[in-house]
Amino acid sequence: MLKIATREDGTHIKGTKKSLPDGWITSGFRFSIVPTEEQAIRLERAFGCERKVYNVYIAGLYEHLEGIGFAGGFIHYKVPSYTTITAQYDYLDTSNDSFVYNDAKMRFQAAIQKYNEEYAKKPQYKKSVCKKMKTMGYIPTFRDIKGVPKFHSKKQGKLSYTTNQTNGNIKIRQENGECFLCIPKFKEGISMILHRDVPVDGVIKKATVKREGTRYMVSLSIDYPFQVPQPQEDLSPDDVIGLDYSQEQLYVDSNGHIAGYTRYHKIMENRQRRMNQSLARKKNHAKTDENGDILYSKNYQKQVRKYQKVMAKVKNKRRDTLHKMTNQITNDYQAVVVEDIDLRNLAQCLRLGKKLHDNGFGLFRTILKYKCERKGKHYIVADTYFASSKICNCCGHKKDQLSLSERIYRCTECGTKTDRDYNAALNLKQYGTRVLKEMRVLSA
Repeated sequence: MLKIATREDGTHIKGTKKSLPDGWITSGFRFSIVPTEEQAIRLERAFGCERKVYNVYIAGLYEHLEGIGFAGGFIHYKVPSYTTITAQYDYLDTSNDSFVYNDAKMRFQAAIQKYNEEYAKKPQYKKSVCKKMKTMGYIPTFRDIKGVPKFHSKKQGKLSYTTNQTNGNIKIRQENGECFLCIPKFKEGISMILHRDVPVDGVIKKATVKREGTRYMVSLSIDYPFQVPQPQEDLSPDDVIGLDYSQEQLYVDSNGHIAGYTRYHKIMENRQRRMNQSLARKKNHAKTDENGDILYSKNYQKQVRKYQKVMAKVKNKRRDTLHKMTNQITNDYQAVVVEDIDLRNLAQCLRLGKKLHDNGFGLFRTILKYKCERKGKHYIVADTYFASSKICNCCGHKKDQLSLSERIYRCTECGTKTDRDYNAALNLKQYGTRVLKEMRVLSA
């Protein structure tokens, strides 16, 4: 057995403290698990029960909002205990881990909190609803307000649940050269592909089991001692790199190099369209029961699994590429400068939205940030109002107007002519060098 969450004498370390000791960090470790046919059925049942409890919470919230005549603003709702819901249904029994039901409650609370933080101050209707109001005279309800929690779909919902470590009930066991993941209700262990080492002196805090397409995955949150190196001082300008977002190439750096990102979703787009057409045909020809509900055939369910497998493959390829790119950047440079671009507003544009989601630039910045922190590198985000694209990197002249279609930057003062993204990357590098000089870690 791996020495995770145990002392030298074998006794268990609880690891349920909210604050970490000095010199400890929390990291996620993602592995593939291979459950048996019987274990897969139990996992699918747990996913379904979690979704059921969450949807019952949503139904109770809608009943409350309808009763008070909710029309926007903050949601004040006392969330009941999950035991009041599980008592109403016989199949929500103790055969599932209790954290399956508790996870549904926590997701529901997080959905309400997200609405109150992001949408409650300025309530507005969804774009599709506004269009229906103008063209069809549609009368909106509180369900049409942007950000209000909604039901989880069986076909499109997240098939996952999270269980927390309590008295060593989550552990990794090794037998005859094989690894097994032991979690509540699966004490016999689920076969696990341990493709990377985990800290033997760490503490497993929680495990999230999910299904992506036809594969089952587990994400382990582990606390372990890690000495974060101090950021290097006495840097030179060559140790700093600026990264400007590029719609075509993901990013262009201050050295003139482009990322050369492969558009994985665009490659799979035609195949995805054909699979969607196949699903639509099977749905249109499906039989219905006495209540009018569609009876999906086995061929339809088989096609859904194929579709999920294809989309999961696209997602994993994108994530793998972004990890490799960020690794190379953080290994080669001591300071990274990126722009604080509002990706949410940019994605509203019909011409840019699909490419932006395919790029995954938001995930790229997230990965880049934590890798810089773990490796002791400087991560600098330029101010939101820093006009990196409008400023000439040679003379500093700023243009009043610069349309998105102008891909070549031409300075009217000094006559500089350069690529728009490369010019912005150079400006970001200059911004970063000024910040580092103020911090007195960059030599003049």
